[in-house]
Amino acid sequence: MLEKGFLRNQNNENNKHRQVAERASQFLQILGVMVLVGSFGYLLINWGKNDFLIGMMMPFLVAGLGLILVGRLIKRAFSKLKH
Repeated sequence: MLEKGFLRNQNNENNKHRQVAERASQFLQILGVMVLVGSFGYLLINWGKNDFLIGMMMPFLVAGLGLILVGRLIKRAFSKLKH
């Protein structure tokens, strides 16, 4: 099949999928870090209302950690796959 050209561009398609996965992983990790830094920054700016704000900001903190974790899982999954 390789002689007839059926498998000629297989590596290019695998590299494209790997690049998309790496970019998505990096984007999710950066977004997660931005959410975490923004949440902690908001808590520091409003230092006097911390008791009230921690309950309100907890979903954002969990979402930020979740985005970072999903980004890491995507990166790990595509690094272990051998196309």
